[in-house]
Amino acid sequence: MSRYSLQNLLDWMYGGVDPSFAGNGGPECAAFLSGQQRFLESLVFLSVGVVEILLSLWKLRQLHSRELEGHLLQQPQTKQESLGKNVLLVVLCLIFGLEVGFKFATRTVIYLLNPCHVVTMMQLPFEMEIYYIQHVMLYVVPIYLLRKGGIYTPEPLCNFWWALLSTGFMFVYHFSILQILGLVTEVNLNNMLCPAVSDPFYGPWYRIWASGHQTVMTMTHGKLVILLFYSAVPIFKCSVDLLRLPAKKID
Repeated sequence: MSRYSLQNLLDWMYGGVDPSFAGNGGPECAAFLSGQQRFLESLVFLSVGVVEILLSLWKLRQLHSRELEGHLLQQPQTKQESLGKNVLLVVLCLIFGLEVGFKFATRTVIYLLNPCHVVTMMQLPFEMEIYYIQHVMLYVVPIYLLRKGGIYTPEPLCNFWWALLSTGFMFVYHFSILQILGLVTEVNLNNMLCPAVSDPFYGPWYRIWASGHQTVMTMTHGKLVILLFYSAVPIFKCSVDLLRLPAKKID
């Protein structure tokens, strides 16, 4: 029949995943947790995630409706694309395109669904570098946007509603899409089927521990990036000013 059959598409999706490596997947990984525990954890965290999303959206609409309307009204008049922004967009597209190409070449396209791409033991040339470059860009882009200001001005440090919204989406995405696809394909997407070998909380409650420490990280990490940015900017400007000072004449 056609060479683009369902079997070929599935082979592209996860045919290159090797279940012999611990933590990659397979029947044993899929059966790591009992069906009852998996169902109860999913029910609890999906409920928590939906509540977090609805609550944070409601609160954000109250806090930012006027600011958002003002920005939308001003956009047609003040919209001005900068060269740096366009270059950054092109770089991001190229990096993601290379990542997609590597996943197709290794028949592990399903790993593109991971929030943080899983790197397998078998690497094509330069794929490891692309992995790290992509993660470095996760810091470069926010810092660049913070520097531009305007609509990219972050919320006050005491405002955690955006972080709560992110946590809610994280729970819903993991315990619905990633878990269902993982069970169907027996691929351990972002460790939703079984824990990583290096997981310090390895055991039947590893997902509860992970939900806890990832919530803390989501709540605090963005604030730390903002703090570091606003702390580094004055130091950088002061250093530049010192370099520009003319040297004093010595009589």
